[in-house]
Amino acid sequence: MNPRWHIAIAGVLGVLLFLATAFGLAWVRLQGNVNVEDIDSIIGDRPSQSSQPPIDPNAGNPINLLVMGSDVRTGDFADSNVEGMRSDATMLIHIAADRSRIDAVSIPRDLRIDIPSCTLHDGTTTKPGKNRKFNDAFARGGEKGNVSEAAACTIKTVESLTGIYIDDYVVVDFQGFQTMVDALGGVPLYFPKDVDDRRADLHIKKGCRLLDGHDALAAARSRYAQGDGSDIGRIDRQQQLVAAIIREALSRNLLTNMPSLYTFLDAATQSLSTGPQIGSLSTMAGLAYSVRNIDPAHITFMTAPFDWAGSEIYMGKDAERIWTNIIMDRPLTYDPSAATASASPSPSETASPDTASPTPSASATTSSPTPTPSPTLEHGTTAEQDDEFPTCTRANAEPNE
Repeated sequence: MNPRWHIAIAGVLGVLLFLATAFGLAWVRLQGNVNVEDIDSIIGDRPSQSSQPPIDPNAGNPINLLVMGSDVRTGDFADSNVEGMRSDATMLIHIAADRSRIDAVSIPRDLRIDIPSCTLHDGTTTKPGKNRKFNDAFARGGEKGNVSEAAACTIKTVESLTGIYIDDYVVVDFQGFQTMVDALGGVPLYFPKDVDDRRADLHIKKGCRLLDGHDALAAARSRYAQGDGSDIGRIDRQQQLVAAIIREALSRNLLTNMPSLYTFLDAATQSLSTGPQIGSLSTMAGLAYSVRNIDPAHITFMTAPFDWAGSEIYMGKDAERIWTNIIMDRPLTYDPSAATASASPSPSETASPDTASPTPSASATTSSPTPTPSPTLEHGTTAEQDDEFPTCTRANAEPNE
C-alpha cells in the first residue's frame, strides 16, 4: 500500500489553524491602515440594511470538517500498480461549540465498510460497494477526475458510517506541502531510532531533527519511521507530526516577516480544495478569533477504534461511543456509563451501549492477533509536547544531513 498522502493530513489541521490566524490577523493589520469615520448619524433616512454575517458565522455551534488527502497517481509519485484518484488518509475534525477543544479522529484507509451509491454533478450515480476498503469511496466518487465529487462520496460514506453531519470539507494535495513546511522554517520532530527507508527517501539519525519539506513528506510516507511497518502503525507518526506542526505554527508570528507569510499562504491555498464555508475569507477570519487562544492540550487526536478479522479491519465496538460524543459535542473520551455510575449512590452493573456496527465486524473472540492493536478510548494524543520522547523544539533540533 502506498503511504504518500498521510503527510497531507498531518499538515492540514496545523495549516488550517495557521491560515485562519494569519488571514484574521492580516485582515486586522491591513484594516488598521484605513482611516475610519462613522457617518451614519448625519446621513438621515436610509433604505433597509442587508444583513451581514457575524465575525464567526458559526459562533456557538460545533463544526465538523472532513479532511482528505488527495492521491492522484501521476508524475514523480505515480504508482504503476494503482490508477485513478485515491485518498490514503482521512481525518474527521470536530471543533467544539465553545471553541475550547478540537478533536481529530483518523479513519483508517483500509477499514472495511459498506459504501453507498453516490450522485455526481451530471446526475449519474456510482455503484454501491459492500465490504470495501474505506478509501474506495474517494476513488468511486472521483472516477471522472473531479475532486469535489470524490469528496462528496467520501462525506456521504462517513455520514452513513457515523451518523455525524459534516459541515464542510478540505481536500489537500502534496504539491504545496513542502513549500508550506519550508515557509515555516521546518518542523522539529523526534525520531526514537535511525531510519533508512529508500522507498520513502528518508535517511535520518536518531534524535531531535529539524525536518524541511522534503523530509517531512518522507517521514510521513515511511512505514519504518515508527511502529511495526503497517499502515495502521504509521498513524501514530502522522498524529505526532500534526502536533508538531500545530506547535510550530502557533509559536511563530509570520506577520513580522511578510515575505515568508505570503510564501506560506500562497503555497497553502494552492494545495487546498474546500467547500464554500471553510473557503470563505470571512469564515477563516472568524474561525481565527474563535480558536486563537486554544490550549494545545485541548487538541486531541485519536484513531477510530477497529477490530481485526484475520488481516482485515472492521469498525470496533468502541467506535459508536466516539461518534456519539462528537454528535453531542463532548470530549472523545467521555464515558456516559461512568458518569452515570459516579452519579448514582446505589451499586449497579452498568453495561456499555450495545449498538451494532454499521459495517460487518468480527467478534473479539475470533479476531486474529496482530502487532498493531486497536486504539482504546482511555486517552488520545494531544498537541502538547509528547512526554514519551525527549523534548524536541526548534531550539535543540539538529538539521537532517
